[in-house]
Amino acid sequence: MKRILLVLESRASYGYSKNLYKLFKDDKKFTLKTFVTGTHLSKELGLSIKNIEKDQIKINYREKFYNKNLAIGIGKLTIKFSKILKMFKPNIVLIFGDRVELMSIAICCTYNPNIILAHVQAGDRSGHIDDVTRMTLAKMCHIHFPATKKAYERLIKLGEQKSRIFLVGAPQLDDIDCNEYLKRKELHINSKKINLKEKYLVILQHSVFKDYKKYSQIFSNTLSACKKINVKKYIIYPNYDPGYNFIISLIKKIKNKNFIIFKNINRQDFLTLVCNSQALVGNSSAGILESASLKIGVVNIGDRQKNREKNKNIFNANYKSSDIYNKIKKAIKFKSNNSKIKNIHGDGKSSEKIFKILKNIKITENLLSKDTTY
Repeated sequence: MKRILLVLESRASYGYSKNLYKLFKDDKKFTLKTFVTGTHLSKELGLSIKNIEKDQIKINYREKFYNKNLAIGIGKLTIKFSKILKMFKPNIVLIFGDRVELMSIAICCTYNPNIILAHVQAGDRSGHIDDVTRMTLAKMCHIHFPATKKAYERLIKLGEQKSRIFLVGAPQLDDIDCNEYLKRKELHINSKKINLKEKYLVILQHSVFKDYKKYSQIFSNTLSACKKINVKKYIIYPNYDPGYNFIISLIKKIKNKNFIIFKNINRQDFLTLVCNSQALVGNSSAGILESASLKIGVVNIGDRQKNREKNKNIFNANYKSSDIYNKIKKAIKFKSNNSKIKNIHGDGKSSEKIFKILKNIKITENLLSKDTTY
């Protein structure tokens, strides 16, 4: 029986993981436990751990991440997580994406000779410090699950052995049902009732590490551009990357009744909200990965996702308000003219592929002992 530990560190990657959780939980060949950390445990950002609990996912371990200083946070979490590994002794630790908390997880697993570290969404290229994290994870992980052929080839160029790389697609596409979302007439989030047949934008923008000192002005430009579009705007709080406090400070100052604010939204409500919107504005990975399956246009602002593989529904904008405004108009126009776009990031069957690979893989000395091909 394989012992597997799922690491749940953010609302963004939670969409990857909960389908896999169910597959592992329902199979008697696995002993499954979960570790929750990161933004899930941030009261300031809405405690998205509540979504995990609502989905009846058992939380075995939890530990807050110290985000005021990321280097100190990595150190503290490394110590805490090493103790969890000693208690549970998993055969496989499964991680998702490129959040900073995963550096701690990878350090603990890499320097433990008996643990396989498997990485979902491996080999992607974004455009800021997340690239550093993801490429570092590539050298520390034993098994890679890239979403696209280019990501697969990038891992090969990094010197990873082909036997460790499995092209599976992006599992966050597996639970999307756009046709069902479009049937909905309204949505209830917290105490707010949303008319889904009314025209509106969704805004989700995160700070960028290299630009964090300027992010008050940068996000102000986004708000100025959105104000020119005469529809409602639903704003969702960012994650806690450095500079996030500037975004939240501006959000709290908004008095315009056409701006409705949410700290956190559960995944299916988020997908429904975005699918019925005129466009998604910001720099979230959801805009790059999920949006084509939701058949909407996206305004991708700045550098955070600049090197991602993009579908034809993505309109890149710089930080100028005028450029963001012009790209919003193009994104809205895209929604009305395109409904058959195919998503390059996967076929909606990725979770099952990952599950079967981990179920059948043999944990051998060769798998545990990595080599570089050049």
